[in-house]
Amino acid sequence: MAKYILNSVDETIKLGERLGKSLTEPVIIKLDGEMGAGKTHFTKGLAIGLGVEEEITSPTFSILNIYEGNVMNFFHIDAYRIKNIEEALDAGLAEVFRDDGVVVLEWGDILTTFFENKVIEIKIKYLGDNKREMIIEGWDDDSTRD
Repeated sequence: MAKYILNSVDETIKLGERLGKSLTEPVIIKLDGEMGAGKTHFTKGLAIGLGVEEEITSPTFSILNIYEGNVMNFFHIDAYRIKNIEEALDAGLAEVFRDDGVVVLEWGDILTTFFENKVIEIKIKYLGDNKREMIIEGWDDDSTRD
């Protein structure tokens, strides 16, 4: 487990980028944090690290956004509005977890039955003034931590 204190949106994006650059195999990144905690900013950085050139937007209303990266495909899921497994199946989400790509999953506790790849769990807590605490489990980062 690694704990980071990030003091700006830019630091949040840069940590996401560092994680994205380190990924060499399919993985599920489970993001937990309140609305406004910085999940989308972190995801933007992750996409940069994976070589995604498209603008990253929150899939709050679309549920799933798919991007093509230089390294792997990139799937961004916001499962906030998914109420049960049947809705997830109807939305085609089970197939996403079987792809050889990176899946970023927000609000995804209901979807854990679909997990087939390695999981990195990230908890983000907004501390105010663009400051965040981020706890990451499942990623070996050799850089300096707070």
